[in-house]
Amino acid sequence: MCVRATTASPIAVAVLSVLHAATASAADSSAATLPKISVGADEDSDSYKTETSANTRYSEPLLDTPQTITVIPPAVIQQRAAATLRDVLRNSPGITFQAGEGGGGLPGDQNFSLRGSSARNALFIDGVRDSGAYTRDAFVLQQVEIVKGPTAALAGRSATAGAINQITKTPQLENAQQYSAAGGSDSYARVTADANLATGERSALRMNAMYHHADAPGRDVVENERWGFAPSFALGLGTDTRVKLDYLYVEEDNVPDYGLPWNTFTQTTAADPSHNGTFPTGAYGADPKVDRSNFYGLKDFDYEDVKTQSGTTQVEHDFSDTLTLRSVLRLIDTERDSAITAPRPPNRQLQRRTMDLRTLTSLTDVKYEFTTGHIAHDLVTGVELARETTHNRNSSSTTAAPQYPDFYSPNPSDDPLGPMPANTGIPSKTRVDTMALYAVDTIKFTEQWQIVAGLRGDRVETDYRSRQTNGTPLELSRDDDLFSWHGAIVYKPTADGSVYLSNGTSFDASADAGSTGSALSDLPTAANNVNLEPEKSRNLELGTKWNLFGEQAIVSAAIFRTKKTNVRTRNLNNEPFTLDGEQRIDGFEINMSGNITEQWSVYAGYSYLDSEFKQTSSSLDQGQVLPLVPKNSGNVWTTYVLPFGGTIGAGAQYVDEVTRTRSATAAALTMPDYWLFDAMATYPVTDHITLQFNANNITDKSYVDRIGGGHFVPGATRTYQLSASVSF
Repeated sequence: MCVRATTASPIAVAVLSVLHAATASAADSSAATLPKISVGADEDSDSYKTETSANTRYSEPLLDTPQTITVIPPAVIQQRAAATLRDVLRNSPGITFQAGEGGGGLPGDQNFSLRGSSARNALFIDGVRDSGAYTRDAFVLQQVEIVKGPTAALAGRSATAGAINQITKTPQLENAQQYSAAGGSDSYARVTADANLATGERSALRMNAMYHHADAPGRDVVENERWGFAPSFALGLGTDTRVKLDYLYVEEDNVPDYGLPWNTFTQTTAADPSHNGTFPTGAYGADPKVDRSNFYGLKDFDYEDVKTQSGTTQVEHDFSDTLTLRSVLRLIDTERDSAITAPRPPNRQLQRRTMDLRTLTSLTDVKYEFTTGHIAHDLVTGVELARETTHNRNSSSTTAAPQYPDFYSPNPSDDPLGPMPANTGIPSKTRVDTMALYAVDTIKFTEQWQIVAGLRGDRVETDYRSRQTNGTPLELSRDDDLFSWHGAIVYKPTADGSVYLSNGTSFDASADAGSTGSALSDLPTAANNVNLEPEKSRNLELGTKWNLFGEQAIVSAAIFRTKKTNVRTRNLNNEPFTLDGEQRIDGFEINMSGNITEQWSVYAGYSYLDSEFKQTSSSLDQGQVLPLVPKNSGNVWTTYVLPFGGTIGAGAQYVDEVTRTRSATAAALTMPDYWLFDAMATYPVTDHITLQFNANNITDKSYVDRIGGGHFVPGATRTYQLSASVSF
């Protein structure tokens, strides 16, 4: 991969020239430094409270930012032994996960909902959209910021209920190293390395590396193996001009898991008549019960190979104390090749997928602080240019997969009916070009009152190229010009508290409405889909934030309403989509992070979601709750530092029941609620060596973790992990 230096766009240069001229008489810039991020353990890295967002588009402290923003800090990530982004996100309420679909599915950490709305295209890395279909390992993450509520003015498309921003580790002007090795149940093995080296007075090099292998807890055959490294180099640290280069490489070699079948089927076996019968929901709720460890694929036949590369160049320059330019160029490429046997009793169905997703993004923004009379302004404005290109080929067949002789006892070692077949699917290419201008101004009238006003204009151009089954070329395209806004009023009754009222809009373009690739390719209705306008939504939120316990903790609470219109909907006959749907989600959320005492830390949250189909073409859904949206969900993680320096911790997660499907001939299928409990303990062997023990799902609760169209993935059973870390 070639990483090239980026230059500011002409529009940004013109804006910058005007702003720089206005501040020509300003004082000389003081030396600027990146936020300190420690490689080893120290007091700062153990804190649960985060004062400011690492996203440069937010100019104010989190206490005064009129939005629900929860930051999962490095201490929580490390103490919970989180290995993937999905593990990290379990520490925030109101997030639910789905199993992948289509030609073998997509990784679970990209298929999730936020406050009841899909957020699979609302992932970002350091403020730049992250659209690759790969497992996001936590070895390169410093923290994760979850923004809930109206975000389109900053994030652009597909941010109906918020966005996830992954903040990566960066080089620092210090010499520090940390290495860890872990082992545990289900063949768990993980090694990570994080080394930072100051290469000069103003430059530094940082290297992160990872190897991970584990079987899926409670599942037969399934295993995940990946390795990766992420070097980064920074120049000009502590000066007016700073340059950072980074590269990421992750390679995966997995035995994928399509879980257990939902499909309705009838089985008759002479070998065991007790297994005879009709199963309207497949393995779920079957009588007698189906062993949830059952693997319905084929061992040594199913595979999933993924290779992800990313290169980024970032340049920052301070023209003065009040004027900063940042320009980012990122190229990310994900290559995926998989063959997965989907459980479709009485048959096995082999699904092949090859996909190459490449995204090139140029982002240039300007941060400018100025005054008009007695009114202070913090203005962030910028230009975003992006091209996402997806080459996709899917196919499915039963020719290489024998039938199940017994649904209750599938044999993963069955011989496939012939060698691995070629992927005979019709190749397609989807290109999505995005051009956007945005500006957000925080206007401070007094120390107590301020207004936030944000505007964004997006042009989204989508082109889809494929051919129909008869060989006729299929070419579809759609262009959308979209406008988003965000406004908020903030009142600070004291220096340690704020109350705000926030309102904003967002949209989901046609290119993002499908589960993979482009919704324009949803044959046979593609010709109809290309004429559908984006789905639109409006978010209203009333919230408050307070520093407590001597400013060692922050508590935030908000009530909100999300109203989504122009919702894609179709009737029970699966006729072409129409845009006459409307959804409404009312909710409440409260979060706390920080120290109650010097030794006692708490990270907790609770979310209440009341959802409803206000209008839909499906008579079954009219007036009903949205699928896979839990009314109540919450999490808590708390730790206590013992007198000898060790730490003990415990946590709980609750997810309410959710509706999976509705049928005209049967009652709605509802997944039951569940509680999960975890525990942790650390022991400092020396000043540089620490042992950590983690136990997850200690009650060995059986639950449904992810749900797909025709399958579900059981949750992980009880697991244990022991790790040793060395830092110096």
